[in-house]
Amino acid sequence: MYLWIHRDISFNQFTWDASSGPKKCPKGTTYSLHINCGGEEVNINNTKFHDDTEGKGASSYYNDGYWAFSNTGNFIEYEGDFDPYTVSNTSNLHNISTYDTELYTSARATAISLTYYGLCLINGNYTLKLHFAEIVLTEDNSSNICGKRVFDVYVQGELKLKDFNIVKEAGGIGRAVIKSFIVPVKNNTLKIQLYWAGKGTTHIPYSGSYGPIISAISVEASKRFFI
Repeated sequence: MYLWIHRDISFNQFTWDASSGPKKCPKGTTYSLHINCGGEEVNINNTKFHDDTEGKGASSYYNDGYWAFSNTGNFIEYEGDFDPYTVSNTSNLHNISTYDTELYTSARATAISLTYYGLCLINGNYTLKLHFAEIVLTEDNSSNICGKRVFDVYVQGELKLKDFNIVKEAGGIGRAVIKSFIVPVKNNTLKIQLYWAGKGTTHIPYSGSYGPIISAISVEASKRFFI
């Protein structure tokens, strides 16, 4: 028997002091950051996406130097046969270029909250691109089609995506969708949080199947760079 108390804070206004975030810049500062969430290092159109395969588990923290992440929450009644925190595609990919495929064959997942930090960015305005594809839900049978993944996305403490549904936004399972934002960076730190507010299905295609997933993160200095 599980006793689980869920507090929905999706409507709260998060506040965050960058000075309280993780800090470590041994290699100096940078104007860009690229992460292949949940996957190995890959090169896409001459851009290196950092490996992100460390720190599995319900309560984990990893610091690369240029970036870090923290993951919290247990998948209740999980019945899958793989690590639920770094997932690989069980769905076929559609309408994704050959160059970009490697970004969408894996993803990092969380049961409650997944937070990425860009640690060593030079202060200014950046174009942030969040890459998503639903690769866990499948269309193999009628029950799996009913699965619905819904979560919220905060950037620098501000709610950017409310009740975000990858399948709905992408137009189907196994299809990529990229959400782009212009965001300010101060104190050299960018914070991205994916949060499950208790919405959507939880037992399709298997028990414990829910929560945010993300395929990749791209951060580049904006043309309107200076704040």
